[in-house]
Amino acid sequence: MFPSYIRCIRIILLLVIVFNNNLSIVKGQEPPFPFSIAQYIQITDSLATLRQILAYPGLIEVFTLLDGNASFTPTTGGQKITLFAPSNEALISSGIDLSNVEFMSNLIKYQTSPVAVHSKEIAPYLIVKTLLNDPLLVQLPAGEGQVLYLTKALGGDIITVGNGNLSAKVIKKDIECSNGVVHIIDAVIMPPVSLINTADNLALTQFTRAFTDANLLTDANIIKGVTIFAPTDDAFNKQNILAMDAKGKNSLLPLHIINTLVYDIKDDTSIQASNGEKLDFILKNEGGLNITIYVNNAKVERSVLLENGVMHVVNNVLLPLGQGGEVVHDDDDKKGPKDDKSNDKTKNNANINSEYKHTDKKLVIGAVLGGVCGGIVVTLSSCMLYKWFRAQKNSKFNSPTPVHLKSNA
Repeated sequence: MFPSYIRCIRIILLLVIVFNNNLSIVKGQEPPFPFSIAQYIQITDSLATLRQILAYPGLIEVFTLLDGNASFTPTTGGQKITLFAPSNEALISSGIDLSNVEFMSNLIKYQTSPVAVHSKEIAPYLIVKTLLNDPLLVQLPAGEGQVLYLTKALGGDIITVGNGNLSAKVIKKDIECSNGVVHIIDAVIMPPVSLINTADNLALTQFTRAFTDANLLTDANIIKGVTIFAPTDDAFNKQNILAMDAKGKNSLLPLHIINTLVYDIKDDTSIQASNGEKLDFILKNEGGLNITIYVNNAKVERSVLLENGVMHVVNNVLLPLGQGGEVVHDDDDKKGPKDDKSNDKTKNNANINSEYKHTDKKLVIGAVLGGVCGGIVVTLSSCMLYKWFRAQKNSKFNSPTPVHLKSNA
């Protein structure tokens, strides 16, 4: 009786385990990993190049940081960390001198965050601090660490990590380790560079020329914690700007500088520019899952991190409010985006809700099936035990009395 009962229980438990494992795979999660981040790198073939780099004598501090030794992690405060680990192909094809110990140490720190970051937290974007704070590469207030931009399209699984100019895709996510999380990426994320070099990299020649002529570029390049709005070349070539004399154009440029860090622009806010004028910000749902940022009369086309702050590239030269600087939808649509802002927020919430409601249904189904399976186990246990006790009881009263034969010998 018991062997049949045990086989039945094993089958049911196996079904429960298989279902729960499948549910975890659907959710894109892995079970907790028994190794530290450093140990995971040691046993993962796709991270063999990173493993070799961490073996350099000069990288013992970085290795120990990834291994979770608290004596070497004053910046993490004992908290779990996140490593965005470049694959073998990413490091080999990067063109970086992988033997430069000092640079590789800073590079790995830039791809390490002092907090545990899971993919479910990135919707649609997230700004995270890193462990990179070397003053040769970072000029932020109070020795703050440089940051990373993380983005994920609502309703999709593609996650990008980068500095706004260069980015990498996450090719394996949410690898749980004893001291944090690993995401494997397909490219190396380089630390941000100076305002001057960034403008050059983005071919913002008119911006560079205008700020140089107004004696603003050098100062903006050394301010610790600056926010710059950089118009494109096309913006400077528009008729209303071309018609201005040098004095009029120069008077507008301080409006493009904020002397504080504004990484994350909030909807319906105002911030004071360096000349005391006000900048108004609006977030607009442009259809689908695209959220666009507007500042006064311009649209933010991209945001790029700097070694001393952040640059927001805009499609218009900013004008003061009351002088043509009111927020507009774009160059051809003069209707302000505030008109249907409440509808946009509703759409945004609907998009976010639709992304996660399927996961919630799976969790509910898992809980229900788990309860059903548990009920079946209990019921079968009771039935089997009842039958076994009945059989034992009947065997006492119905078994024949043994007969002892005497020998005649």
